[in-house]
Amino acid sequence: MNRKQRELLARITRLVDVEETSTIIAESRVPWIRVKDPDQLLMRALAKSDQGTFELDPFWAAAWRAAIGLDRFLGLLAAQQPSRDLSMHRILELGGGSGRAGISCALRGADVVITDASNTALLVCQYNAFELRNRIDVCRLDWRNTESHLGSFSTIIGSDIVYDPKLFPILEPCLRRHLTIGGVVYLSEPQRHTGERFKKWIQSAGWKLAEHFIDLQDGEKSIRIFECQLQT
Repeated sequence: MNRKQRELLARITRLVDVEETSTIIAESRVPWIRVKDPDQLLMRALAKSDQGTFELDPFWAAAWRAAIGLDRFLGLLAAQQPSRDLSMHRILELGGGSGRAGISCALRGADVVITDASNTALLVCQYNAFELRNRIDVCRLDWRNTESHLGSFSTIIGSDIVYDPKLFPILEPCLRRHLTIGGVVYLSEPQRHTGERFKKWIQSAGWKLAEHFIDLQDGEKSIRIFECQLQT
């Protein structure tokens, strides 16, 4: 661990209790830090709920199945469709949390911008993505800020970011601002009922939608991937 990594880890541990471990991303084992007690963040967020939900949202700290499913889907996609070779694409991740899906893209050769509204999540993501810093930029993005524009991307990804219907009307314009003409959005979720609501809502907003399913073989429902493209 070099000096910059040590300084970054020190900043993180002043904010949240983490542990060093490893995880599988893009069929490779990579070093990883994770929050020891995500519930503690939830209680902190509830105590400060009057200050806004985006900055305090604790849900990024959990190990979500949807991110694992999206990682596996991206690998299958690149293998089955050469035109979707990730090394040929500039990718934006929304609600990146600790960075699993965006790091998956970078490990497969893509240039990636990973975003989140939580400053703590961004620090954890920056640490997890440190060895890929030549391919990954980590920055804050609040979907509510209609003036924000990080550039144009041929592919946008997000894992478990359609769990709250109140977010749909601010997520959709953010997708439009950042997606190139003919670009594609991949959003993963664990087949919640809110996913069904999103499916209907996004189509009514003028998007074409296809569904893909990834079985994680863990006894739970398959992860659903929404493939979204603007109608021309």
